[in-house]
Amino acid sequence: MTLMSLQNVTRVHDGVHALKEVSLEVSAGELVAVMGPSGSGKSTLLNLAGGLDRATSGKVVIEGRDLAEVPDLAALRRRSVGYVFQDLNLIPSLTAAENVMLPRELDGVRATAARKEALAVLADVGLDHIAERFPGELSGGQRQRVAIARALVGERRLLLADEPTGAVDTATGDDILRLLRSRCDAGAAVLLVTHEPRYAAWADQVVFLRDGEIADSTAVPMESAR
Repeated sequence: MTLMSLQNVTRVHDGVHALKEVSLEVSAGELVAVMGPSGSGKSTLLNLAGGLDRATSGKVVIEGRDLAEVPDLAALRRRSVGYVFQDLNLIPSLTAAENVMLPRELDGVRATAARKEALAVLADVGLDHIAERFPGELSGGQRQRVAIARALVGERRLLLADEPTGAVDTATGDDILRLLRSRCDAGAAVLLVTHEPRYAAWADQVVFLRDGEIADSTAVPMESAR
C-alpha cells in the first residue's frame, strides 16, 4: 500500500525552483533515504510530504488523500504523519512523556490515555526510564529518540525524518536507524533525509536530489550492511 506519493511536484520560492516535477512513492514497510548536496531540495521535499508547505503544481497524496483538498492539515499530521525535525523542536518545559503526549492531547485524547500511549512508545525506543526528565537533562541521543517517539505516537504510519542522526555519535545513529527499520518492518513507511551513506544503506531505496530534481534512484541490495 502506498502511504505517500508525490506526483510531478514542483515548488517555486521567489522565482527559484526548489523542486522540479518530482515524482516519488513510499509504501508501507518501506524505508526511502533522500540524499543530495545542500540546497538540492531535500527539506522542501519533506515539508511538502508533511503538509508544512504547499506544492506550486503537482499532487502530494498521503494515504490516498490529496493534501490540496485537506482542509485541516494540522489534524492530518497529528493522525497520519510523524515528523522528526532536524532541530527536534522538543518543548524544554515539558518532560519527555509530556512532549510525546502533546500531539495526542492536541487531537482530543484524554490525558490519561495519551500518557499511556506515550509511555508505551517511549518503552519502544528504550526510554521509559527517563519519562519524567526534561529535554535539558537528556543526552543528544536521548533527545533524538524522544523526538522519534513523539513522531510515532498514535496511529501514524508515515514517518518523515530530517537528518535524525545529525547530532549523535555513530553507535547512537545505528540505534536510531535500527529503530526506524524496525518500524518499517512492522508496516510503517519512513522517508529519511541523510547525508551519511552508512545510514542510507539501511534503506530499501536511495533517491539522489540535485538542483531540485531526482538525479538518480537506487534500490539497496538486501545484503547491504544493515
